[in-house]
Amino acid sequence: MVDKKLLTISVVVIMVCSVAGVALISNSGANDGEGPSNGRYPSSVTITQNDGRKVTVATPVEKICVVNPNAAELLHILGVSDRVVGISESIAKDTEFGYIYDDVPVIGTYSTPNGEKMLELGCTIVVGQCTSMAIKDTAVLEGMGITAILLDCYGMGQLTDDLRQLASLFGHEAQARAEVYIQMYEETMAAVEQASAALDSRASVYMELSNGKAYTSRSEMSSLIELAGGHNIVVDLKENPTSSTDHVSNEAIIAYDGGKGPEFVFVREGRIVSEAEAEQKYQDLAARPGWDNIEAVKNDNVYIITQAGMLSGPRIFIGLVYLFEALHPGVLDISSAELLEEYNDKFGYDIEPMMGYRHISN
Repeated sequence: MVDKKLLTISVVVIMVCSVAGVALISNSGANDGEGPSNGRYPSSVTITQNDGRKVTVATPVEKICVVNPNAAELLHILGVSDRVVGISESIAKDTEFGYIYDDVPVIGTYSTPNGEKMLELGCTIVVGQCTSMAIKDTAVLEGMGITAILLDCYGMGQLTDDLRQLASLFGHEAQARAEVYIQMYEETMAAVEQASAALDSRASVYMELSNGKAYTSRSEMSSLIELAGGHNIVVDLKENPTSSTDHVSNEAIIAYDGGKGPEFVFVREGRIVSEAEAEQKYQDLAARPGWDNIEAVKNDNVYIITQAGMLSGPRIFIGLVYLFEALHPGVLDISSAELLEEYNDKFGYDIEPMMGYRHISN
């Protein structure tokens, strides 16, 4: 751990030299012919959005606005957060990484960024989400000469592709930094996948959000639970769900598995920032009718996840390890705490080490 920063810098330098000849622009189709073959960066790249629409952008981008929190976190990983000149309200209020953009003006919400403000800031490019929480009317922005790039920047099958596309906007060094992240991500995911496949049994899990809704089989969270060596009981309780989250009756939860209930309970509660608040949340959960008899409460396996951002977006691989550690302690050779420390160190973050809270009975 002592030489981690030096090692990271060395890796980045090596990878910069490598991509200078190859230019990792996986979806770039438009350029002026002065591509990587002569050492110069192409004058434009074509981004393929998550909806399949292609958007061509002049490169390298010097000023950018962002209303997608996941993309905002990735831009700092790429080393280009200093090029961000406008952000959404949700990014400004983010309690985990939002401090990075403390001095950046707010240009509106994630769905309605203000084009006039962007133009005042000298910016004609904005990055938003695509499949959900998207910019409502990109045509209005386009009519003002503003290009909207819609990339979700989340999803185990999509995250690294979106990161590579973001990196292609900024040049070789950003692409090299993207590969440093992707190596860390893929190595961690592979280790968890291997450990998960070797398990003899899976723990039953119930996970809900702060609004009381639970993750259904339509959610990526359900897949994350399975990969972490668990089984999402809502898959059994809610057949053919129409959305990724839904309310589950208390009666169904406590009656699960012949009245044993789930072995583990996780609550994703990003607004909690102290152990005292987390303990109060636990007490509220344990006071629900019948919860004193479910396995999770009886065995102190109720977890209040306070770092909500680690279960989606750039830190999802850290959140996966956190879940696996809780469900199957001592199996992995890596820990979520060490991964977060490495993440902070490599990419210049100072995200608080408190990821979750577990009540332990006296």
